[in-house]
Amino acid sequence: MKKMSVGLAIILALVSGLPGNGLNLNGFGARAASMGGAFVGLADDFTAVFWNPAGLALLSKGTFGLTGDLLVPKSTYFLNSSFDMKTKNKYYPAGLVGYFQPVGDRVVVGLGAYTLSGLGTDWNNTGFEAALAYPTPPTFFTPPLENDIWRSFIGSITLAPSVAVKIADGIFFGATLNINYGFFQTDQWGTSAVIPTKPPTLVNLGQQSLDIKGWGTGATFGLLVKPSEWMSFGLTYRTQSKMKLRGTMAIENIGLLGLPASSETRLDVPSPTWLAGGVAVKTLENLTVTFDLQWTNWAKLSTLDVVFDEPSWAAALADESAMVLDWKNRLQVRGGLEYTAGEFAVRAGYYHDPAPAPAETMNVLIPSFTFNSFTAGFGYKKGGFKVDVGLEYLIGQKRTVAEGMMPGVYEMKIWVPMLALGYGW
Repeated sequence: MKKMSVGLAIILALVSGLPGNGLNLNGFGARAASMGGAFVGLADDFTAVFWNPAGLALLSKGTFGLTGDLLVPKSTYFLNSSFDMKTKNKYYPAGLVGYFQPVGDRVVVGLGAYTLSGLGTDWNNTGFEAALAYPTPPTFFTPPLENDIWRSFIGSITLAPSVAVKIADGIFFGATLNINYGFFQTDQWGTSAVIPTKPPTLVNLGQQSLDIKGWGTGATFGLLVKPSEWMSFGLTYRTQSKMKLRGTMAIENIGLLGLPASSETRLDVPSPTWLAGGVAVKTLENLTVTFDLQWTNWAKLSTLDVVFDEPSWAAALADESAMVLDWKNRLQVRGGLEYTAGEFAVRAGYYHDPAPAPAETMNVLIPSFTFNSFTAGFGYKKGGFKVDVGLEYLIGQKRTVAEGMMPGVYEMKIWVPMLALGYGW
């Protein structure tokens, strides 16, 4: 069997529960995201449970918050002058919800839940299998090639019990326990295999479907220092969370090789650690400027192994069940601003998010891009009620892959409208 089949499945597993690039989210909250996600050094609303849990200690009254994002990606893939395709119009929701309650003058406790990752792709397939198999004609396969489904649906949900403490005047510390549930489903062509008959039989393996899900735990620690009312500094560290994913892989025509149609499948995926630092400065009475550096230890993802419980699968696919990823550590640079005028606020921001994946592992189901992202939004508050709206536009730099798992030219752009509601009492 060609390595592309299992190799794609391994790469797809990476997105479950990982912060950062690819099809994972880059932050939450219409307010924070509208400021370019440069929020680690400010972290003064309920979304601090994600950005910097130390900021929860700034909440002086019981606070409930809800924020929702709608990701609208559009991708194109160009293989050659004879073949290209586009994704279907799909919408992928994500968000965060939390309630946090002061206990005395120095402690705030609460619970947050958010979708750390959530996206996917669904391609309008107009003969991708035949393009990949060229120059072998589709009719040379047994059975002949058909237009299979190329689709992924991926996400993870984090439940985060939280505590934040005011250690001293202007010094705050916070922590969350991260209980992560990851899931993804993929459909793709299972590529081909050769049976050494005379003449050899070229088997079309048909539709391959993978459905795995599982749990992992980690933690987030945050520190916030406010030496004055016009300046604050933040530091956040999110630990590794090893996701133990379990489920089933099925390949439509693998029975022609004398193997069962499906196998229980296991995969342990370590999410990388995340370290972020930020500063927030009130340069004018009503103007706050923020700046963050956010580093992800992607190099932790070097080689991953898929384990098949079905012995015949394990034996037949032993050489193709490991993938060397060679991902690189990456540093995001983020900046934002917020201008308030009475009950209203306007915001804008920018961030640069380099792709961690090399060309060798680029593919149509989980493409990895370097994004330049522009954000804007506004907010309104009245008493304990707050509403924020925002819009993010991610422009993926074109990637031209000459050699690797899936050569071609890739492009992606993503629109993300956002809405957040909060109430304190």
